[in-house]
Amino acid sequence: MSNTPDTWKLGTRTFSSRLLVGTGKYASLEQTRDAIAASGAELVTVAIRRTNIGQSASEPSLLEFIPPASCTYLPNSAGCYTAKDAVRTLRLGRELLDGHTLCKLEVLGDPESLYPNMEETLMAAKELVQDGFEVMVYCSDDPIYAQNWKTQAA
Repeated sequence: MSNTPDTWKLGTRTFSSRLLVGTGKYASLEQTRDAIAASGAELVTVAIRRTNIGQSASEPSLLEFIPPASCTYLPNSAGCYTAKDAVRTLRLGRELLDGHTLCKLEVLGDPESLYPNMEETLMAAKELVQDGFEVMVYCSDDPIYAQNWKTQAA
């Protein structure tokens, strides 16, 4: 199915809403669920390192409040500062979400500005793509780096 005015395709999935909603910063999992339901978003980002989706049996899981059948989870590697940590985090997300391959790659270079570390991002992206992931990348908007990245990836 190609993109139409009413739909858009991301990886192997098709969506009618272009809104992506995060799961962080809410006061409770109930509030998270209610906000996502009210938004109409079909794509929901979740920071694997910060949100329980089955990693811990001792705390409530987001999956109990927002079942994966109700939306598409977009696991992300928020809080990672190396390619190795980001790849491990996203592989954990894939395992916890039963083989889910769509992900948002974030490899930070600076904790204050949250600018990405593009060298680490590139290393992680290459490894994730080779591992079968469909990767959305948080990156800088430097067109020269993007061109070099394209050349290196080829």
